[in-house]
Amino acid sequence: MVSAFFLAASALVTLAHAQTIETSSASSVAASTTVSQVMPPSATQAFNPAGIDSTTAFNWCHAQLNTCPQICGGSASQNKCDQTAFTYTCVCANGTVPDCTAFTETLPFYICQETYIQCINSHPNDAQAQSVCAQNEQCGTRNATSEALSASSAAATTSAAATTSAAASSTIASAASSSVASAAPTQSQKGDAAVGFPQKVATGAFAALLMAAFKLFL
Repeated sequence: MVSAFFLAASALVTLAHAQTIETSSASSVAASTTVSQVMPPSATQAFNPAGIDSTTAFNWCHAQLNTCPQICGGSASQNKCDQTAFTYTCVCANGTVPDCTAFTETLPFYICQETYIQCINSHPNDAQAQSVCAQNEQCGTRNATSEALSASSAAATTSAAATTSAAASSTIASAASSSVASAAPTQSQKGDAAVGFPQKVATGAFAALLMAAFKLFL
């Protein structure tokens, strides 16, 4: 009976832990910092916006606006992109400013790639200079879409585990309740015991009287 209670308590602790994991998995997939973790200044400092047509600039900003919420784990409180000035703002709903330079399909990513192309074109016959261009091409590599999908999958798995734990906890609690009920004597059993005890006493007393009478006759 005691073991059943301990099993039920253990299951409840497991359920609470699973719910905590599910809550924390909804956090942003990005780093809460404004400092670039991947892209150094040299990757974009030679960028010349003059050669970028309006359609390309629009597509870059469109991708940036779509990627920002994904980097934030689904929601952004500020999401802007200026296709003329080539600037952007991305602030997650929890107030953090993610490092967009670490991700593909962002404005910094496209500027980084374009800077490399411009660098190569500026040094058509200079292998050493082109080598420097390649060294500076440290563009983002993380994929916000796949990371967001992975986070959703992990949350779904955790939710399923929590449901299973809840079901197991309910089963263990029911088993513990049944054990307690079966171990405790019923009212009828108590009554039978109460009746049986006087009967045993009466039978013993009667036998003692018979033995005493028999001795008298001897």
